[in-house]
Amino acid sequence: MILGTISPPRAIKPTGGGSSRVTFRNEGERVGRIDSRFEETVAAFGAEIQLADSIQAADPQLVLVFEALDEQIDLTAVAQKLGLEILVESEGAMEPTDEYQLISKKPRNPFIGSCLHAVCLNQTALNNLLSLWRTWKRNQSLPYGYSPLRELFAHLKDLRPWGPQDRLKMLDWDEHFAGRITDQPHAIEIELWYRHSPQIRLASQREVTALVEQAGGQVHTSAVIEQIGYHGLKCTVPTNVLLDLARGNFGSVHVVRSANVMYLRVTGQGLPITGPPIDAVSSWDSPLPTSEPVVCLLDGVPAANHPLLQDRVIVHDPDDLLSNATVDELKHGTWMASAAVWGDRGSNEPAASRPVLVRPILTPSDETADRSEELPATELVPDLMWRVFRELFDGEGTEGPAGSQIAVVNLSVGDPASPFDSILSSWARIIDWLSYEYGVLVIVSVGNHPRLRLTPSNSREIADLTGKERRQSVLNAQEREQNNRRPLAPAESINALAVGALHDDASGTSPQGYALDPTDGLPSLSPISATGSGYRRSIKPDLVANGGRVIFRDPPVPEEAISFASLSALGPGIRVATPTQNKEAFIAGTSPAAALVTRQAARIHDLVDEITVGRSITRRQRASAIKALLVHGADLPPDLSTQPLARESALGNGIIQRDYTDGCATNEAVVLFVGSIGAAQEQELLFPLPDGLGIREAKRIDATLAWLSPVNWRHRQYRKASLAFVKPAGSIPKLQTPSGLSSDTSTRGAATVQHQSWELTSSFGAGQGSNMVVRVKCFEQAGGLAGQQVDFAVALSLWVAPTVNVDVYNQVKTQIEPRVAVRP
Repeated sequence: MILGTISPPRAIKPTGGGSSRVTFRNEGERVGRIDSRFEETVAAFGAEIQLADSIQAADPQLVLVFEALDEQIDLTAVAQKLGLEILVESEGAMEPTDEYQLISKKPRNPFIGSCLHAVCLNQTALNNLLSLWRTWKRNQSLPYGYSPLRELFAHLKDLRPWGPQDRLKMLDWDEHFAGRITDQPHAIEIELWYRHSPQIRLASQREVTALVEQAGGQVHTSAVIEQIGYHGLKCTVPTNVLLDLARGNFGSVHVVRSANVMYLRVTGQGLPITGPPIDAVSSWDSPLPTSEPVVCLLDGVPAANHPLLQDRVIVHDPDDLLSNATVDELKHGTWMASAAVWGDRGSNEPAASRPVLVRPILTPSDETADRSEELPATELVPDLMWRVFRELFDGEGTEGPAGSQIAVVNLSVGDPASPFDSILSSWARIIDWLSYEYGVLVIVSVGNHPRLRLTPSNSREIADLTGKERRQSVLNAQEREQNNRRPLAPAESINALAVGALHDDASGTSPQGYALDPTDGLPSLSPISATGSGYRRSIKPDLVANGGRVIFRDPPVPEEAISFASLSALGPGIRVATPTQNKEAFIAGTSPAAALVTRQAARIHDLVDEITVGRSITRRQRASAIKALLVHGADLPPDLSTQPLARESALGNGIIQRDYTDGCATNEAVVLFVGSIGAAQEQELLFPLPDGLGIREAKRIDATLAWLSPVNWRHRQYRKASLAFVKPAGSIPKLQTPSGLSSDTSTRGAATVQHQSWELTSSFGAGQGSNMVVRVKCFEQAGGLAGQQVDFAVALSLWVAPTVNVDVYNQVKTQIEPRVAVRP
């Protein structure tokens, strides 16, 4: 690994707005639909008046959602005129349909941009809005000062009141109630709309508290975090409340009808699939770690005295969660700590050279029959996350920082009640804000979906298939169910690195008897790994790693779904320590995949420090460098098909295949650049070229850019810093189509990673003294950077076929000043 140099920044022209790209096929039908939606809104407001009367609320209000296509308007000024309060705006994208289409026949971007505006209005504001709609409908014009509203009406796809279905998001109630104890109160989180006025926030909290108590529940905790626009309540409610919600009896649960409520979520935790405990059969002899931990796991309490973990993990448990659990219940934290320290034990790798810090956030739940580990019943996640980061980096009270040197935080957890749709979860927003504020790389699991619906197929038909046919049938089912198997919060975080699972491990065993492999031994995406995209269709997951192979069993009677509920004692799966009698177990899921990536991140941290010795770098630059090098080691193998799933939705930027801490062969050079850049600036990165490339033989160029962006939750673009690199140029042949993701795909939405690869066989007409050049550009979004510099890192590499017999590494190293290199 070599440290490169970056040219001084130079100014570039800011990007401008674009013209409309979409047209509605039947304007009359669209207008008629909006008319009927306004009528439904008026009726919904009447219901809000009745609800407000039941708790003596002074000013009944309604949250109205506008869904518009391909518009860039700012509603702030017109909202003030109408007496509306804009609560949240979010952007997304969708494919053209029979109802609307792109104007261009060959658009560069095949998706139609969409925007969701959620506004709060009272009766007067609703009447004014309805009057303006009728005026616009007559002649497509509005009075002076209302032009933004005219543009909104012209692009409006739909409007609707924010209702109970929105507040409950998407939840499999059967799965939630399975294993739950129903004769005791259940913990729920109520996220309120964040109101600009403290007085209105207080009033809305009082009203919702009254509704919770009216239902026989109790509010235990509240929190307001202005930095991310969060206002939440943690409550307990009787079982009958959740049963009514599950049955759709919203009329009897007034709190889910309240205009003050944004989301109502039941507590839960997406856990990995596991097998029974087994005796440890491989050695755990490995030198004890030295130095300080640079990785912190936010997880369950680990069994710190397990022979595999003793003197290798440091537990910081200020909430004393250990006191609520027996040793045998310390499962998830033990599994993840083991994976972070040892990796997949089936690989027989040495233990990590540094200890791992564990800050427990999960505890056995009294609501579940098996006391599975969940977040504490009285904790609000955003508030908990902020408190944890303060403990680590600032200290709390008289206590000093518990982990000021921590550079990587692992969250192998996910909320099954919060699959990503179009609005960023509060968990993702707080992670984005904290990671930027403290300069930390957060690695999260993308989420598990352990049950796969097969309709129109069934379990027997899948079991009867073999080889590629079985794998393809499972992939087809994953694609059909993609809307129900989206990334779980906080995986949509734009600054975090979200990790999906590959259906692979080092166990070397195959399912036996009635246990069946869903891919019949062929490599594939794990059938439990979440798929989809992130905010504004950005790539999520960012990458995938081994998550362990899962199995299913063919039941006597064919079923419409298969469940990946448990593993065999003999595997397959990721082999980890388990607390039961100091044994081991096989597990599978995106949780261990994220832990394995975190383990690699710790090694890359030391590599970055080694090659930047003597140079001062910021925490954000270090975090960006770790992020860039992790993704730089990922690839999209051509022989691993994900069809009909889009490859970026399934595998992100690819499968981790390279660990640069192992060094590079002499036929490859990887140069790392770390720097800072401002808005409307570009910087050039120079990669010196070696001699001997004038031969037509296989070559490969890889480039990866990573950064942490400040965010603005009030703005629909959200990400303040939009960075991208231009296709490598200079003294190299003109690069053609990338071998992996296209530029449009890799930079889409609110990404903070860009990774691309080019394969070529043409000869290079230049050698020493000439350069390959990559330009990094920065543009501001979401209200601007206000003069802030954005730290970033780029990994740029050149690989040539060994048959060319060129010492690429040493030739590049000797041309870079200062000459800093590690382990050729």
